[in-house]
Amino acid sequence: MKSVSWLYPATTFLSAALLFTLQPLFAKMLTPMMGGTPAVWNTALVFYQGALLIGYLYAHLIATHLRPRQQLMVHASVLVVGLLFLPIHVSGLVGTPNVASPVGWTLGALLLSLGGPIIAISATAPLIQAWRARLGDAVDPYRLYAASNLGSFAALAAFPFLIEPMIGAKLQSVIWAIGYIVLMLALIVSIYAVPPESQAPKETALRKTTWVERFTWVAFAAPPSALLVAVTTHLTTDVASVPLLWIPPLALFLLTFVIAFSAIGDRIAEGAAPLKFMVVFLLAAVMASDSDGGLNGLLIHLAAFFIVVLCCHLELAIRRPEPARLTEFYLWMSLGGVLGGAATALLAPILLNTTIEYHLALVAALAVAPWHRADLKWALPAVVIALGVSALYQNSFDAYLWLEEYIPIKAAAAGTESMFWRDALLIDRPEFAGAILCSILALAALMASRSAPLVAAIGGLALLLPVLTEDGEGVRFRERSFFGVLEIEDSGDAPTGWRYLSHGTTLHGVMSLDPNRNREPMSYYYRETPIGSLFEEVTNAKPTTLHAGVIGLGMGSSTCYAKPGQNWKVFEIDQDVVRAATDPNLVGFLNRCAPDAKIILGDARLQMQSQPDNWFDILLVDAFSSDAIPTHMITQEAIASFMKKVTPDGIMIVHISNRYLDLGRIVADAAHKLGYVAMEGNRDGAEDNPNADTSVRVIVIAKTPARLAKYSLPMWELMMPRKELKPWTDDHTDILRALMPDE
Repeated sequence: MKSVSWLYPATTFLSAALLFTLQPLFAKMLTPMMGGTPAVWNTALVFYQGALLIGYLYAHLIATHLRPRQQLMVHASVLVVGLLFLPIHVSGLVGTPNVASPVGWTLGALLLSLGGPIIAISATAPLIQAWRARLGDAVDPYRLYAASNLGSFAALAAFPFLIEPMIGAKLQSVIWAIGYIVLMLALIVSIYAVPPESQAPKETALRKTTWVERFTWVAFAAPPSALLVAVTTHLTTDVASVPLLWIPPLALFLLTFVIAFSAIGDRIAEGAAPLKFMVVFLLAAVMASDSDGGLNGLLIHLAAFFIVVLCCHLELAIRRPEPARLTEFYLWMSLGGVLGGAATALLAPILLNTTIEYHLALVAALAVAPWHRADLKWALPAVVIALGVSALYQNSFDAYLWLEEYIPIKAAAAGTESMFWRDALLIDRPEFAGAILCSILALAALMASRSAPLVAAIGGLALLLPVLTEDGEGVRFRERSFFGVLEIEDSGDAPTGWRYLSHGTTLHGVMSLDPNRNREPMSYYYRETPIGSLFEEVTNAKPTTLHAGVIGLGMGSSTCYAKPGQNWKVFEIDQDVVRAATDPNLVGFLNRCAPDAKIILGDARLQMQSQPDNWFDILLVDAFSSDAIPTHMITQEAIASFMKKVTPDGIMIVHISNRYLDLGRIVADAAHKLGYVAMEGNRDGAEDNPNADTSVRVIVIAKTPARLAKYSLPMWELMMPRKELKPWTDDHTDILRALMPDE
């Protein structure tokens, strides 16, 4: 028995590593088909959780009802079915991407492409632990669960740092298939090592599981799973749209399982509830004070997420049953994970037009704690304090007016207006007021800390009130879809005010509220920027015969260079963006500037295949998801397919303005690899010019040097080919190289 004891943790580790290298690998294959939106990953997470549930149910049934050799025959058959799906690829059975039903298409693609192997591997961890429990020694099989999640964590951590930079997707698929076959062999040896006469877990269980236990397992597993999806959405939408940002939350999520189900978890479990309590209220104060933006905010949210989820999983680990019932425990825990993930990934985008599900998931996480009867001596004052300070916060302006009228405070200097009550109630400092609110509510919650429901309710006030009382006076439109949160907001009134369109955290266009200027492109597209100057030049050169293309509509600002008689085509994947650009009550640039432009809905890489060759005189690649540029739009294959559609004397503009990645060399390398000429265009934002106060960076590509010879410094600089060209390809992209560019 000792000779094969090492095989069980090794097999568990391998299965988990395979499962969690498959997830980012296939997400990279699938995401480009849906325009690069991070929502593909969240939908995939729900699918993976559903596959785990099916795998755990299957494992529970065969582990408790079949003898070891029967289990071998059944599981070997399931593993062989999984072989039919290899090597990993997007199945053609799902058809072309359906942007009208993106969730359904994505789930269908996942099922038809991965269903067999992912369900087979999902069953491995509980089966291995059940087989290990049959050996009858004193080893705790739950430690294998920690090994499983350690393998998952290692695979996810290795993906961006080792796997993606060094290995292309096709080779990854081949290596993964080999690993799957090795896993099959290891599983066969593992089951053969189990004595045929050993008892099934159901025969050795000390007692039956109660429905209270099952409900608790589901209820305690759902909030951390919901928080996993919610924090990913919140970070990519509201904090920093950094590529591959969906990997760290999942890696940290898995690491919490490693700790919670290890000996370390046993030692620190007692402090889980108070630690989680402190972190949630601190995070609420940080968010209320609007101090959680950018990369610092990213680290704050990830750290808080890790601690909160760890505390939730510690509560689950405390409630794990004896090993004989472990497959049932995993089954119900997995059901909770599916329910939590589905609520935030599938229901929230339909029911909510902001990412407030993140705050709701944090509230639910506070309730994952021992439920004791509240001590009324402390609970009643806590409730009074919480409700009182919340009411004052929500009605602070009315309170200020009342105090100014009935209890006026004279100004220190004669002839000046008193600001005492205005300053005292923090009327002009709403962020600071929100932080103070959260601090007082934290003290109230501390008074009622014995009651988890009461703490969760007070936490809900701290997390939700600052969000729900935000001043939305200037918001004209806010819509949430599979592709993100789109918002249109006014600053000022006509004719001096401005209208802004944002996607997630990023500005995507500006329009003047002056009726005389509502056809004038602003911001990135102003006539003095690289984009604006090129469009102005080309449209004037071919006033009636121009063929122009725009990938990524935004506000539709670039179409305001169109002239009557010209032929414009716009490629856009998000119907809400089309609505904003065409509705005169929202923006309406497209209707006013290029009413005859043809709108082509869908992913531009796919839709461009049906366009005629040598057709576009100018093609603008301006596709963004929040601040992130979909990587499949700037690979060597993408550049080749787009340039094939450009005329011999035409140009393609790739808009690469963003906060985190240096994409200039990557795009230029692709152009040079294909034999084209590339030039970089830059213009810093002009603070004294509200028409163009945003910085703009583009790469313009042409088929001949002569076409770009007229452009020069200070706006334009020719990019010479490097000795070693490193373009991204559809098979291989390296985000880290763009985050840490070569000099």
